[in-house]
Amino acid sequence: MGIRLGLPALGLLLALASGPAAAQSFLGRGPAERLTVPPSGNALRVPPEDGTGPARSPGAAAAEQRPAVPRAAEPPRAVAPQAAPRAVIQSTIAPARRLPSGPRGFRLSGEEDSLRYPVYLTEAQTRGPARLRLSYLSAISVAPESSELAAFVNGTKVGWTRIQAPGAVKVVEFAIGDGVLKPGYNAVTFTASQRHRVDCSTAATYELWTQIDPSRSGLVVGTATDMDVRSLAAAEPDESGALPIQVILNERPNLARLERMIEAVQALALVGRVARPTVTFGPPLQGRNGINLVVGTASEIGGIEGVSDLGPITGPRLALLPTRPNAPPTLVVTGSRDEEVRQAIASLAVPAETGTPNGLKAVQLFRGYMVYGGENLTLDRLGATSREFSGRLLRVGFDLRFPGDFVPADYGKVMLHLAGAYVAGLSSEARIVIDINGRNAASIPLPDARGEVFDDSAIPLPFSLWRPGVNHVEISAQLPNAADQTCDTLSPAAKQARFLFLDRSRIEIPQFARAARSPDLAAIKGGAVPFVGPGQRPRLVLPTPDRDSADAAATLAARLAMASERVIDFETVTQQQVASDASQLVVAPARALDPALLEAVGFDPQQVQRVWEGRADMVATPGQFGPEGVLTLDRLRRNLPMRCALPTLIPQVRQAQIPPAQTPPPQADAAGPAQTSALASDRELIDRWEATTRGSRQIWAALDAVWNEIVGTARSLRQTVTAQMRTDDAIEVPATASLLIAEGPPVQSSNTVIVTAPNASLLKASVSCLVDPVVWARLGGSAAFLDASTGTLVTARAERIEIVETQPRSLANLRLVSAAWLSINTEYYVGMTLAMALCLGLATTSLVRNVGRKNS
Repeated sequence: MGIRLGLPALGLLLALASGPAAAQSFLGRGPAERLTVPPSGNALRVPPEDGTGPARSPGAAAAEQRPAVPRAAEPPRAVAPQAAPRAVIQSTIAPARRLPSGPRGFRLSGEEDSLRYPVYLTEAQTRGPARLRLSYLSAISVAPESSELAAFVNGTKVGWTRIQAPGAVKVVEFAIGDGVLKPGYNAVTFTASQRHRVDCSTAATYELWTQIDPSRSGLVVGTATDMDVRSLAAAEPDESGALPIQVILNERPNLARLERMIEAVQALALVGRVARPTVTFGPPLQGRNGINLVVGTASEIGGIEGVSDLGPITGPRLALLPTRPNAPPTLVVTGSRDEEVRQAIASLAVPAETGTPNGLKAVQLFRGYMVYGGENLTLDRLGATSREFSGRLLRVGFDLRFPGDFVPADYGKVMLHLAGAYVAGLSSEARIVIDINGRNAASIPLPDARGEVFDDSAIPLPFSLWRPGVNHVEISAQLPNAADQTCDTLSPAAKQARFLFLDRSRIEIPQFARAARSPDLAAIKGGAVPFVGPGQRPRLVLPTPDRDSADAAATLAARLAMASERVIDFETVTQQQVASDASQLVVAPARALDPALLEAVGFDPQQVQRVWEGRADMVATPGQFGPEGVLTLDRLRRNLPMRCALPTLIPQVRQAQIPPAQTPPPQADAAGPAQTSALASDRELIDRWEATTRGSRQIWAALDAVWNEIVGTARSLRQTVTAQMRTDDAIEVPATASLLIAEGPPVQSSNTVIVTAPNASLLKASVSCLVDPVVWARLGGSAAFLDASTGTLVTARAERIEIVETQPRSLANLRLVSAAWLSINTEYYVGMTLAMALCLGLATTSLVRNVGRKNS
């Protein structure tokens, strides 16, 4: 009897064993996690043919119509009773309107953190049902039973979820109520409350993080079918949060037209408030991400598809072409003459100011709250909120943006006035720490064992720690107590508040010096200072105007326009000048740079050639996922920007040149047009771009011959002196660097900034990483070296800093600039102090010598 009962059980076990093996996770440990996303739209059912029976799937209906196929004879089997067929629900996952990239990136870290993104929507996108999709990955140390992630849209909470995604990306969606979304800017906010699984120490809180996957997260809304010129901010970013801008070409552009194209790209970045642009020249984009841009006079753009629908063009014209399926919007900037094209560009660069109050505030705070000196701001205006905190490390952060001509030095202090309270029983290690840009600025102990309520605790923050551009301020309250030793995360005491932070805390910013430090890349990333000041028109120098170099130059120009909040009137040229009467931005591979230009900015050309010679002759192969790579779990865990990835390089294969005597004569009609076009290569495209400037090069060649004859002797003498002076002081390029950006000392109130890489393809890929807001915010010093495979940026300080005037002269600013200059040049301050003391001593001696009566 036991055997008879065991046989069915054994059969059941064998049947289970013969089933498919359990899938493994991405890491190869444990079962794979399912990604479940609620379906979008209405479920589609295939009705039965007679309208009475249950619904059938299209696959089942098609199977019934197929003819029967003879099968081998099989032993008869018992026929089980058939259950009633179930309706097959078909659904598709709608694409999401992705979130833009900002200086904070996409990571929520610590025990409490929040991220806010402004998202522009058109009228059509706000109609109908909408959802917020959130894709995230969390640290394995996050305890799901006491950690949660909440989502808000325009201040309205739309949903929350337990944080539990340590092994694979998890996707959740929240329904957005009617009327929450409005035309214009909307604020999308994520807040995280995270607790550690087993460790209650303060150091363990740094292990807590939740990473948002930007490629899958965003608002699930309709397509912007009603987009116009004033709602270009609704253009959708790509999977990395960057906005692709594709400049459409129908012929090789000359330098004048390329100049207008770069100006239009800057205007488009301004109107869309694009913190992370990526510009390419070529055929139109496909898909729904990005925007196509057509720039030129009516005669120059006549052959582009869709332009003829605009009708006659008799003046400055901005227009969007009719939308096409599976294609982003196409903006046309045109006119009958070059002057009219420039007028159209000027009228384009006007950003939109519509949206909800929360959305407009998110726009203001997204790139940092702009200050000019003399502000007294409560922290609620900077995005902070009052809260009671029960964890071990409270971190409250906000961003302030200083102008590009702010002078950081020890001549003044920003005062932070904190309001809040802490409970009794904290250990002696409890304290409040203030960090500015990752550097410690102040540390205040919390000494009272009975607790304390403070309303105005003043903390000075010296000007020397601030930088032009975005500055991240973090207020950290370290709150350990005796209960952390036992670490009972489920006890009621673990949920008791330890600290109270009040958003009426304020920060007071006094007047500061307004002048440009040079060389200092922070002034460039903070306001493009060398290129927007009064004087000669700045130059954008492209020694080799190939496609990749032009892409990199246009991307940099768009990023600088966002920093200065204006279109920079660059003059696009191909001639490099070591000593120029105008500031110049040189963008080119290292081999195309004049060695004297590298020396002028503090580098040894031979050392640069030695470090990069292995990659100079290589070409890029985009691979399966394009030159930017693909977002992987490893990159999400390491919090690497998605576009910070270098393409694969292979040695360049050069075709052997056939001697002229052996060159076979051309054969007419040997190959048709299709075969001839198939022979086109990337090298031919580059040659076409280089051919655009041959006419101007011939004229400049004659002028250069005369010029070189005049200054040849002077240049040789200068190079000899420079080589002797810079033998030991030349800056060395790290072997891992894929991009070099450096600024030379000012010469006749003009600056030279070079941006170079081993070759043109690495130049384009590295610039795409450099303009990421997270990387761009770290730019500083006289030179910076970027490893674009990880986004690592290393800076080099200048030994001598000069102050360049940027503001109209006033006694108040002159006093501040003088104090800043003396704090930077301490040797002059000490010398002046000693000289004044000596003069005072001599004056006192001469005065008292004739006073009184001499002793005989």
